[in-house]
Amino acid sequence: MLRLLQSIKLPLTKSCARNYLHVLSTVQRSSRQHASESRHCRGGEGSHHIIMCRPRPRLLHINRFGGGNDRSAGNTGNKGNSSDNSKNHLEDYKSQPDEVRTLRWGIAPVSLMADDFAAALSVLPPHRHEIVSCAAAYRSHALAFADKYQVRNVYTSFEDLAKCPSVDVVYISPLNPLHCELCHLMLNHDKHVLCEKPICMSESKAEKLLQKAQARGFFLMEGMWPRCVPAYHFLRHQIMRNRLGDIQNVHCSLGLLVSQSKLALYGGVTSDFGVYGLQLALWVYREVPEKVRATGKLNEEGIDVVANIELAFSQNRWASIEVSAEEKLSNKAIIQGKQGCIKMTNYWCPTRLVTEDTDYEFPLPGAGEVTTHYHNRLGMCYEAEEVRNCILNGSTQSELFNHNESRLLANLMDSIHAQLGVGRSSEVYTKFQLENDLKNATEIEANRDSSEAVNK
Repeated sequence: MLRLLQSIKLPLTKSCARNYLHVLSTVQRSSRQHASESRHCRGGEGSHHIIMCRPRPRLLHINRFGGGNDRSAGNTGNKGNSSDNSKNHLEDYKSQPDEVRTLRWGIAPVSLMADDFAAALSVLPPHRHEIVSCAAAYRSHALAFADKYQVRNVYTSFEDLAKCPSVDVVYISPLNPLHCELCHLMLNHDKHVLCEKPICMSESKAEKLLQKAQARGFFLMEGMWPRCVPAYHFLRHQIMRNRLGDIQNVHCSLGLLVSQSKLALYGGVTSDFGVYGLQLALWVYREVPEKVRATGKLNEEGIDVVANIELAFSQNRWASIEVSAEEKLSNKAIIQGKQGCIKMTNYWCPTRLVTEDTDYEFPLPGAGEVTTHYHNRLGMCYEAEEVRNCILNGSTQSELFNHNESRLLANLMDSIHAQLGVGRSSEVYTKFQLENDLKNATEIEANRDSSEAVNK
C-alpha cells in the first residue's frame, strides 16, 4: 500500500512519458463518473482507514520533427547587393529537394525576442533552419548575437541586411510601432517576412502591406505563433469533434506589471497583450464578430493601460478579454461549451489543457535544456516550421493565421482603440526616423525587467 501511495505522488518521469507517446484520449468520463471512482481502501487488521482517489488522467502528446541532422551544403548564396542576385538565389533554393533545403534567416533587429527565436530554432533539426545575418543599432550587440549563434553576416543597417543575397526570410521583432516600416523594407528587397504582432498599428497600414506582399509574391506572416503550437491544434480538434458541445463563451485574462515608459513604446496594453485574447476568440469561433465593446483606462500620455473587451458572435456567443499593465491577473483562458470546458494557463503558448476529467500536456522541444527570456518561447519552433513549409510550397501566407485574419485583427484593434480614446501618435514613423528610434529602443528592449521576461 505504501508503495502504491508513493507511486501516485511521484512526478511523471521521461520513462513514464514514453508510455504516452502518440496516445490520444478515446474515453471521456464525466465528473460524476470520476467522483464515483473514489473508493475506500482498508489496510490490514488494526490499520487506519485511507481515503484514496484515483489520480486524474494525464496524457502527454509528444511532437517530433522528422529529418536527419546533416546540414545541407551549398547555401552560402551569391555575394552582391542587387535584387537579381536575390531572385537567382531563390530559384536555386526552390530547385533543391525539400528535405535538404535550409531556410536562411535574417534577424532584424537583435533583441530579447530575437534571442528566444534563435533558441527555438536550435531545437529543430539543424538542416532545416540557419541564421545567416543579423542587424542591430549597436555593432557590439550584433557581434554578441553572432558569436552566440554562429552568424556569418553582421550589420548595423537594416537596408544592408535587406540587400544581403544569402537571406531568404527575415524575422522582424523591434518595438511594435516599427514593425510596418521594416516589413516594407524587406519586401522591397525580395525577402520573405515573419513579423512579430501587431504587423501594423492600423488597418489602413496593414492593408497596404498585405497588398504589397501579394503583389510581389513573397511570404508574409504576422507572428501569431500560438496558432502553431500543438495545444491549439488539439483545442481545435476537440471543438470540431463537438467534445465541448456548442461553444457559448471564451474568457481570457492577461495582466502583468509594465512600466508606463515601456508601455508607450509597445503601443499600449491592447496592442501588446490584447491581441492574444482576440486571436484565441477568432480561433475558437472562426467567424467575424458582430459587435465589439471596449472600456478601459488611459494614462496621462493617452496610452491604454487597462482594457476590458467584449466580442459578440452569432447565436448569442461571446468572448470577453481582460488585459492590464497595472496588475497581474490570472493569465488564463476558459473555453466554455454546453457539455464541458477547457482551461488554458498561459494561453499565448499553453503546454497544458485542462478539462473536467483529464489534463492534456504538450511538452515543448528542448524544455529544461534550452532557456529563453520569455515564458514558453521555445514554442516558436513550430512557427518557424510553418514558415518553412509555406515557403517551400510557394505560399504567400499561412492558413494558420492568414492575411484576412491580419486584416480583421487590425480592424478590431482600430475599433477598440477608438472606443478607448487612444491616440495615433505612436504610428507616425518615417523611414528616416526608424533607425534613430531603434537606437534608443534597443537599450530599453535589452534592459526589460527580469520579472516581465519570466512571466510574459
